[in-house]
Amino acid sequence: MTQRKLDESALKAFYHEAFVSDQLRDFSELTHKVPIVGVVVDIGGGCGFFADGLAKKNGLNVRVLDMDPVSVDTCRMAGIDAKIADAVNPPISGDESIVCFNLILHHMVADSESATKLLQQKTLEVWRQKTVGIFVNEYIYESWIGNASGWLIYQVTKSKVLSAVGKLVSKVFPVLKANTFGIGVRFRAHKEWISFFKNIGFEVKKVKIGTPERVALPLRILLIREIRRDSFWLESQNDVERLSVDAF
Repeated sequence: MTQRKLDESALKAFYHEAFVSDQLRDFSELTHKVPIVGVVVDIGGGCGFFADGLAKKNGLNVRVLDMDPVSVDTCRMAGIDAKIADAVNPPISGDESIVCFNLILHHMVADSESATKLLQQKTLEVWRQKTVGIFVNEYIYESWIGNASGWLIYQVTKSKVLSAVGKLVSKVFPVLKANTFGIGVRFRAHKEWISFFKNIGFEVKKVKIGTPERVALPLRILLIREIRRDSFWLESQNDVERLSVDAF
């Protein structure tokens, strides 16, 4: 199981503050009345925009863990505690209270669907019973037919051949452009994420449904009915027999 990672040029596309205000709002709403004693860790936190917002608006102690050295240096220059880290094998200090995954899980992809599920499972499981809970903000791709859209996008973006075709088509329809061509990206529908979380031993305590975004006409060929960003508050299940990710 080897994670497919974005190269440096692709990572630069994420050096922005888009969606941070929504994530901060959802975090505050879903963690209302949750005792936060310790550090809030933002996995894949990039240049630290979300962490900085939590520190300034919520008065929380924060830490960013990211695999990109440029992002980590940017955080440190802004006075944010940050470390270079792998999301699957992160350094655990023991002072963590909440761990956050903002639009990160769909980038945890491997060479197959089963390996991708296992990679995403390990990314979350490493924090089971080590924190009060986990905050997840994720893209939601609802389909006209079952859960086809997320699966189709994954098949296209992980394939070198289909990605090459996709790049050509995106020159005509720029909305189809993706910095994950040749690497892969695994979006899911809302119920798919819920099922995934439950099957690997987490209770979905709270959910915040995002605002639907415009779905451009060319995207309809991928059977996309709705795109939005939802947030989830997860807590570890106690004494629950967990299923294999291959069971769903």
